Amino acid sequence: MKGILSKFIVSGLTLLAVSQTASASSSSGDGSGFYIVPKAVVVLGDTIMHHGHKLNGETGVGAGIDLGYSFTPNYALELSATHAEADVVEDDHIKDTAEYTTYGFNFAYTRILVGHFAILAKLGYAWEYEKMDKLHIKETLDGVTYALGFEYGVAENMELVFEVEGANVTSSRGESLLFGLKYKF
Repeated sequence: MKGILSKFIVSGLTLLAVSQTASASSSSGDGSGFYIVPKAVVVLGDTIMHHGHKLNGETGVGAGIDLGYSFTPNYALELSATHAEADVVEDDHIKDTAEYTTYGFNFAYTRILVGHFAILAKLGYAWEYEKMDKLHIKETLDGVTYALGFEYGVAENMELVFEVEGANVTSSRGESLLFGLKYKF
């Protein structure tokens, strides 16, 4: 997990360095362009039945990144990846650490409400790879994902992002909270 958090920190520092050298005037000015969002992930966990056993997923942490392109100020398409780890308890007595690695794509809609504050909605599709060594679980799940959140502009080309994400996938991961920094090129 330390390696993942280190990569997240290095990505954020790299983005700050790039922002000092990138020219804001290079964008088209019509709200279109590429962006990147390194983010911290908090998985909330869920209790599910898996092959006759109750799995109780606990809260865990991880990191992720979105790479996107805004077609207009309101509409964007993005690729996303996250990795998180959390404890899982099977039948209230066998404890294991679960690794959740997810890849997906999203259609995003952003609507400015007032000033630098905007609401955000996403709909997409994702593939999640779950691994729990002690419980001998290694599987791939896929399904529709959705998220609601907000963005707050802190500079001309940077925004703080908060999202609550869910999916129609039955997983001990549960819903996620995502905190990020969006850098627009």
